[in-house]
Amino acid sequence: MSGKCLVVYYSKTGNTKTVAEAIAKRMGGDLCEVSERGVAQSGFDPSSYGLVVVGTPVNGFSTSIPIQGYLKENSTKLPNLAFFATYGLYTAGTFGGMSKLAGKKPLATVAIKGTDAKQGKIDERVDAFVASLKK
Repeated sequence: MSGKCLVVYYSKTGNTKTVAEAIAKRMGGDLCEVSERGVAQSGFDPSSYGLVVVGTPVNGFSTSIPIQGYLKENSTKLPNLAFFATYGLYTAGTFGGMSKLAGKKPLATVAIKGTDAKQGKIDERVDAFVASLKK
């Protein structure tokens, strides 16, 4: 993947943040947190990146409200996309919902159990996800 990478995430308990930081580090990308109101940190224009990786915790078997807002607001600015999610029970239609909101399909997705993020057991999944994006 050519161009800069932006990793955008919302995290309520810290699990999604842990995964976002690992992805950004491996991709050499910028990290942008979205607030509970769906507002991204200023200074990060997604249209100036070659790839935007968007992460969400799964809430009620769906994308978190803040990430739903981010994707709706930025759908016309998003270049190539990839998605990740942290979950407790099941991801259900999370990635399909994110795709619909963004108006495009992701290059790759990965779902990681919240307990694995808490226990630091994410390296193998994150490495495989990043490797698929770098092809």
